[in-house]
Amino acid sequence: MKKTVTLDELEWGQILDGLSYRVELYENAVRYYEEGYCEGEIAEVSGEDEARRLQDWYLDIIARIQKQIGPN
Repeated sequence: MKKTVTLDELEWGQILDGLSYRVELYENAVRYYEEGYCEGEIAEVSGEDEARRLQDWYLDIIARIQKQIGPN
């Protein structure tokens, strides 16, 4: 099911910031699994594969939103 959401530019910016934060948490989790440590917070995941999959998913969502709202 797809839904259309109408928000102003500032509101979309807040949504994108929140999604970007999630990407950072999953990137940190991947780094933790690869290197054995990470500075900063990490997302709670079952392993590196799940962290990568979720990181990619959030990046895809961000890209689709940016494509639909156009350049700033």
